[in-house]
Order: sequence, then structure tokens, then C-alpha cells
Amino acid sequence: MSMRIALTVIVVLALSGCRIVSEKKLAALRSPVNPHVAQAAEIYRSQIAPQAVKTAQPLGELLVRIAQAKDFNSACGLLGYRAQPEFPCYFNVKVSGEVAAVNTRSRSGKLTLKLTDAPLSSVEVQIGPVYRGTALRDSYRGLSYSDFNDQALFGDFARAINQASIDELAGSQPKVGDHITVYGVFSSWQAPAEPLLITPVRIQP
Repeated sequence: MSMRIALTVIVVLALSGCRIVSEKKLAALRSPVNPHVAQAAEIYRSQIAPQAVKTAQPLGELLVRIAQAKDFNSACGLLGYRAQPEFPCYFNVKVSGEVAAVNTRSRSGKLTLKLTDAPLSSVEVQIGPVYRGTALRDSYRGLSYSDFNDQALFGDFARAINQASIDELAGSQPKVGDHITVYGVFSSWQAPAEPLLITPVRIQP
């Protein structure tokens, strides 16, 4: 009897055009991947990194111009970017100096760069394998939260963007004593001061 029932079910499914899908495929159908998340690496390579490099300001000049502005909000409007009032201000910056320390003990690794062209004595640069924060996502002018309308997807996009940067810079492994130039992004709620943490998009000799 059970064999007859099983055969009947198979015949009905075949005639109705139904097909059995896996739980993974079913979940994908219910919650399709946001196209921006799926294309995050390409968006980083073709838009975010080039934008950050093209608009990067030497840190020393940037700090002087921020200090000369009427107030920090005015400086942000002229020199940086803030997608929403509740966000800090993001600045694209270029810094050069000597690597004074490299910390890889934490997964949020970073190096300390002793500066040669800025009022600050040093800055910290993220080197991974995990980046802290969402500076790369939130400094990008091409997309905003409204393009996702979902906090989880917006977070996924930030992590994918960070990973794209980490992957691109994997071949760059500065050592103590090296002289390098870094293009990247930092955020601030007020006039920048030490310690300044830069999320990089390019590291070069």
C-alpha cells in the first residue's frame, strides 16, 4: 500500500510540474540577495577605491582647512561627507610616513605610521584580517541605506566592502622601517586628533 501511495505522489508531482527544492534554495527564494551586496567587490574596485584616491586630501592640509572653517559641521560639508545627520563625518585622506609598529596579534590588525607631512605625530592604519567600522561604506556617495532598507543587508554590504579592501591589499605587507603612502578614509565627530584610525584603499611605497 505504501509503495502505491509513493508512486501516486510521484505521478501527481510530475503531472503538476512541481519540483522539490532544497531548504537553501527555498531560503534564497524567500529572501533574494540584494544586488548591491552581491556586487560589493566590483563596486569597491570600480567606484569606492577610485573615488577615495581621487578625492584624497593630504592630511596636513586637511587639518589646517578644518581648523580654519567656521565650525566642524561647515568643515564636513566642504571637505568631507556625511550621508545622515546621525553619522560622523568621513574624510578621504592621503598620508605618508615611516612604519613605526605593526600589530598583528589582534584580528583587527593595524600599523602605526609615523608622519612626515602632518601636524599629528602618527596615525593608525587598519591592515586586517578584519576591519573595524564601516568607513568605506559610509564614505561612499553612490549608495545609502535607502538602497537597502534593511539593517542586516546594509551591514552585509559594509562587511563585503571591507573584505574587498582586505583582499585587494593582501599583497601589501609593510614592515617596520618601511616608508609608505596610504590613501584611505577616517571618520570623526569633531576636529580630528590622535589616535586617528584610517581604513585604507591603497598602500604604496
